[in-house]
Amino acid sequence: MLVDGAAYFETLRAALIQARRQILITAWDISSAVALVDSRTPPDDGWPTTIAPLLRALTEARPALEVRILLWDFPMLYASDRELLPALRQDWNPNPRMRLRLDGSGPVEASHHEKIVVIDDRVAFTGGLDIAPARWDTRAHHADDTRRRLSGNGDPYPAFHDMQVMMEGPVAGVLGALVRERWARVTDEPAPAAPPADLPAPWPAGAPADIDRLPVALARTAPATAHAAPVEEIARLIEADIRAARRWIYIEDQYLTARVAAHALADRLAEPDGPEVVAVVPRIWDGWLETATMGVGRERFLRLIRAADRHGRLRVVTPVVEGRGPGHLKIHTKLMIVDDIALRHGSANLNNRSMGLDTELDLHIEPGLPDPDTGEPRGAAVSDFIERVLCDLLGEHLATAPDTVRATLRETGSLRAVLDRHGDPQRRDLVPVESGDAPPELVEALPYPVPGDFEKPVAAEDLPNVFLPEGTELVGRRRHPYVRAAALIGVVVTLVAVWRLTPLHGSLTPEVVSAWIEAVRAHPLAPLGAIGTMFFGTLLLAPITALIVAMALVFGPVLGFIYSTVGALASAAVGFRIGRALGRQGVSRLIDHHERPRKVMTALRRHGIKTVLFFRIVPVLQYTLTNLACGAAGISWRAYIWGTLIGMVPGIAVMSLFGEGLGRLLRASTWGEAAVIAAALLGLVLLVRAGSRALARRRGPETDPAASATGAPTADRGD
Repeated sequence: MLVDGAAYFETLRAALIQARRQILITAWDISSAVALVDSRTPPDDGWPTTIAPLLRALTEARPALEVRILLWDFPMLYASDRELLPALRQDWNPNPRMRLRLDGSGPVEASHHEKIVVIDDRVAFTGGLDIAPARWDTRAHHADDTRRRLSGNGDPYPAFHDMQVMMEGPVAGVLGALVRERWARVTDEPAPAAPPADLPAPWPAGAPADIDRLPVALARTAPATAHAAPVEEIARLIEADIRAARRWIYIEDQYLTARVAAHALADRLAEPDGPEVVAVVPRIWDGWLETATMGVGRERFLRLIRAADRHGRLRVVTPVVEGRGPGHLKIHTKLMIVDDIALRHGSANLNNRSMGLDTELDLHIEPGLPDPDTGEPRGAAVSDFIERVLCDLLGEHLATAPDTVRATLRETGSLRAVLDRHGDPQRRDLVPVESGDAPPELVEALPYPVPGDFEKPVAAEDLPNVFLPEGTELVGRRRHPYVRAAALIGVVVTLVAVWRLTPLHGSLTPEVVSAWIEAVRAHPLAPLGAIGTMFFGTLLLAPITALIVAMALVFGPVLGFIYSTVGALASAAVGFRIGRALGRQGVSRLIDHHERPRKVMTALRRHGIKTVLFFRIVPVLQYTLTNLACGAAGISWRAYIWGTLIGMVPGIAVMSLFGEGLGRLLRASTWGEAAVIAAALLGLVLLVRAGSRALARRRGPETDPAASATGAPTADRGD
C-alpha cells in the first residue's frame, strides 16, 4: 500500500525505469509536467524526473519498449485545469512507440475514471491517484509545505491524501489484458501484443512488500452500451460488505452520495447491535459546481444515516492539520474497511455515478479468498494485513503510532474509542462534520440524484423528467428541430454575402471594423458599457442570444463571456425583484392571455429550482418573462440565483464561442476559409439546438388539474 502521492510517484518512477517491453496507462487525468520526485533533491540516476520526458527517454533508450496511454476524453468543463489537446501534444507522442489516445467511448455524461499502470504484465498499480497536478504530498501533510506547487504557475494547492496499490503477479497480467483490449476497442487498432512471460519483475528494490501471496479480486463498474450489459460489481460488493459487518465499517471517501451505500448503512445503524460506522471525508470542494452537486448529495446521505443512528454508533469526521481547523486536507481516498474481513480500494467513489455510470476498477481483499498457489484461504494473514492498513491510516490522521492505535482498538473493540483517545488538534486530528456544505435550498429543491451524479446513463429525451413532473407537456407549435438553426445560418450567410458583394465591402473593410472594435475595447468605460448593454437589453426584452454573440464579437470569447454573464445575472436579479414586487396576481394580469407563461408560473410554484434549471437550458419563454415569473412564483432568492447560474453559464459559453466564430467568418480572407468557418458554426448551432429540442420533446410545465383545483402540490417523481 502506497499512502499519499509522494510514496506512489517515487515508487512508480523506480518501476518505470525497469520496464523492458510495455507500459500501459489508463487515466482520468494526466499531465506531462508532473514531477515524480522532489525536484529539489532529484535522484542521481540520469533519468528525467517528470512523467512525459521520462517515458520518452525510456522508449528512446530501449527500442523494444512501447508505451500506450488511454486518457478520458474530458469535456471542455475541465479544460481550465488540464493540458489542452493532449492527443496532439509532442510530449505524449514523440515517436511511434509512445502514444496517447483519448477515450470518448460510452455515454456522453460518463467518464473513464480508472487509474491503472501496468509494466511488462509483471507489476501493476491501481487506486485513486492520477499522475496529475495537485496530487503530490507527503504523509506529514504540512499546511505550509512549499513543495505543493502547481508546475505551470507555481500556485500552492491544499494538502492531499490518497492511496495507490502496487501488485506483482498474475493480477498484473489480467489488468494488462484488460487495458490492451480497451485500447483496441477505442482506437480501432490491433491490440498490442502481450509481453513475454519470462521478463524480470520491475518491482523496485527499495519498496518492501506489505504481504506476499495475497489473494485479490477485481471489481468493476461499466455502464450499459448497445453491445454490452451494465457491470455493477462494485455496487454489489459494497452492499454485501456493509451487510457482513459485525464490529465496524471504516470509510475514507471524497464524496459520500451513493444511495446504495446510504440505505445499506442506515439499515445497519438502525439495528440495536449493528456495527460502528466511521467516515472520514473532506471539507474542501473544487468550486461552487461541485458544492451544488456532490455537496447536495452528501447532505442527503448524512441526513439519512443520521436519522437511522438512534443508537449513537455513527461518526462522520474530517481532518484538521496543525491547528488550522477543517478544510486544509483534501481526502481523495476511495476506501472501505469492514472489520478485518474486507478491504475495498480503488477508483470508485461512494457516489452514485461510480455505481453505474462511470467506468471504475476496485481491488477487493478478504480472508476467505483462496491462495493463488495453494488454493487454500490465507485467513489470519489477510485479516492481520487489513487491520494493519486500518491502524496505519488512523495513525496518520491522529498523529499516533499505528501500534498504539492497534492496542486501543484491540482493548476496546471500538473505532469511536480510538477517535476519543487519540489525536491532537494542534498537530493532526479528526473532528466532527455537521453538514454536506451545500445551501439548504439546493438540498431541498434539486432532483435526487442531482444532475452530475446520476446512477446510470440518462437519455436526452428523459432529462425533462429530472426537472419536471410526469404528465406535463411543453406548449407551443412544434417545428422541425433544425428549421431555426438553418434559418439562422441562412441569415448569417446572406449578411456576409451582402457585405462582400456590394459596395459596402469597400467602405466597411475588415480593417475598419477591427479599428472600431479596438477603439471600443480600449475605452476605459468599455466593461461598464458592455455589462450595461446586456443588463438593459435583456431587461427591455432584447434577444439574449443576440446580445451574447455581440459581446463575443466585440470583446472576444473570454471577456465577452464574463460581461454577458454579469449583465445577464444582474438583469435576472432585477427581473426577479420586479416579479416579487408585482406579486403573483400582478404578473398573472400581465401574462393573462399567454398560455406558456402561465404554465411556467405553475411549474415554478410546484418545483422551484428544478424548473428554473430546465427553462434556463430550454428557453421556451423569453428571458425577462421567466425572471418575472420566478419572482412572482415565490421561490427563494438563493434557489433562483443558483438555478439561473447553473443553467445559463454553459449556454453563454457556447454562444460566446459562436460569436468568436462569427467574427472570424467576417474576417475570412477567402471564400474557402469562410466556408470552413461557416460549416463549423453550423455544426455548433445544430448540436446545441438538437440538445435543447431533445430536452423539450416530451415534457414541460403544465399544471395538474387536480392540484390546481385544490392548491395542493404534486409529488416530484425524482424523490
